[in-house]
Amino acid sequence: MEHRHPSRDTSRAADEAQLETLRRMGPGGRLRAGLRFSRSMIALSRAALRARHPELDEHALRLLWIEQNYGAALAREVRRHQEAVGWTGTTISSSR
Repeated sequence: MEHRHPSRDTSRAADEAQLETLRRMGPGGRLRAGLRFSRSMIALSRAALRARHPELDEHALRLLWIEQNYGAALAREVRRHQEAVGWTGTTISSSR
């Protein structure tokens, strides 16, 4: 199967080599690589929030992260659930 849409910032040879590597990894290997990448991106985005909001505790940072990545509605639901079960973390208020 020919790759018809090479990356714009990568040479065709490098693009083809990357595709071949992904093919050799098989489905399980690609899944593991994707999960590692996802965990890394979540950790980096949380670290960036922590750097921008040093005044927030971990609980508030998680709620802010949920809001930014999944929306204000879900963050409100998580906050309500935590309050309903007696969670004692610091909450944040959002204007969004």
